[in-house]
Amino acid sequence: MLILVNTDNVSGESLPYLIDSLMDRGASSVHAVPAITKKGRSEFLFFIDVPEAYFKEISAFLALELDTLGLRIIEQKHLSFGPIGPLTIRIYHKDFPKRFFDVRAKELFDELGKTISCKAEYEDLKQAMHFFKDVTTISFKNMKSAVELAGMSHEDIRIGEMLFRLLPFESHPK
Repeated sequence: MLILVNTDNVSGESLPYLIDSLMDRGASSVHAVPAITKKGRSEFLFFIDVPEAYFKEISAFLALELDTLGLRIIEQKHLSFGPIGPLTIRIYHKDFPKRFFDVRAKELFDELGKTISCKAEYEDLKQAMHFFKDVTTISFKNMKSAVELAGMSHEDIRIGEMLFRLLPFESHPK
């Protein structure tokens, strides 16, 4: 279910805490959108995707933290694109070929089975940046682009001293 709740008494500094707490309580996704309401007041609109099993806990948390008097439940229909397939892109540094890091990604196919997009997993990218921080100066943006391009093209991608290689499906880590 999709919950909509608005609040005009939340500071931007508290947003990370609120979002993390909602995710920890079972929300599938949380979006906090800044808005302007009556009399020029600023507010945030929270859109929270919640499995029904977590609704009571999350609504109680919202009442506690946002001082909200109520919320809206939006009936939703989710349209998925796909099929979606898992990919793993292995990242190597040219000077350390036995030192590598695997980044998971999702590949989206069209109705003919052709790849139309690829999205790298954020947490894996963050860990890869940390893993290679002492041996490269590649930016997060460029690492993400290279991983996704390797997934889209099914070709090796080189950026500076880094190599990005799609693993065969049978080799994907579990």
